[in-house]
Amino acid sequence: MDRDGKPTFNINFHGPVGSYQYIENFGTLNQFKDGEYVDAEEVKEVEIPEPLKTDEAKDVLGNFIYNRLLTEELQPIDLSKPEQAILARVISERLEIKDVWQVFGKLWQVRPETLRNYYNKALDQRKSLDFQDKLKNILD
Repeated sequence: MDRDGKPTFNINFHGPVGSYQYIENFGTLNQFKDGEYVDAEEVKEVEIPEPLKTDEAKDVLGNFIYNRLLTEELQPIDLSKPEQAILARVISERLEIKDVWQVFGKLWQVRPETLRNYYNKALDQRKSLDFQDKLKNILD
């Protein structure tokens, strides 16, 4: 637990390209693949973009993992494509990531242009404002 009483997570990277290994929550390794939990050996490694390897990024991403918006592999959980784009934008704003669509497109294996288009679509939806408020509350 950190000084605010929130659970802490350990993010471990390995290999020359900084491949994601795992996030550990109180000693229990929960891996998520194709909508269900699986043994760690079955999970394919995900390459983590450089801007998401900082200590600040680990804290921000840990909040979204704790609130079940991201898996331990940093993949969105039950979010629509516009919600994924909003999440990417909120994380990028907090971490001051300039190339938001490239970073999260690579992480989530989505074309950057597609992710950006979903974000633009989300701006026209009322429920997107509520989702943005939810994300900001998680980060506060």
